[in-house]
Amino acid sequence: MEDFYVTILYGLLVLGGGVAGYLKRGSAASLAAGAGFGAALLLAGALSAWAFARGGGGAGAVFATVLQIVCAVVLTVVMGIRYVKTRKIMPAGIIAAISAIVLIFYMYKVSTGGNKVYTPVSAE
Repeated sequence: MEDFYVTILYGLLVLGGGVAGYLKRGSAASLAAGAGFGAALLLAGALSAWAFARGGGGAGAVFATVLQIVCAVVLTVVMGIRYVKTRKIMPAGIIAAISAIVLIFYMYKVSTGGNKVYTPVSAE
């Protein structure tokens, strides 16, 4: 599985969580963090998909990979600390767990050489 599939879903989840936190509790901080991290992850997913469609590699792919990993690390650590302090599963525990799983996936992708090179099927 290519990383941009996971990244786009992860970005939508984070963005949706920020919007839900704002709508439920009126938390502007939740909206700002969710929108910021969600937008960054969606950008990383789009850059990764763009690089994949153009044969992989390049500065866009490297930037996307770094951005994906940084977002996942920050969300894992920050929400993990928040979960330890509050012991609230929602949202801190859920986001920390999902971010940790996504981070493991990103590390796997980096260790195996990243996305496969896209080869379009030619009409013969």
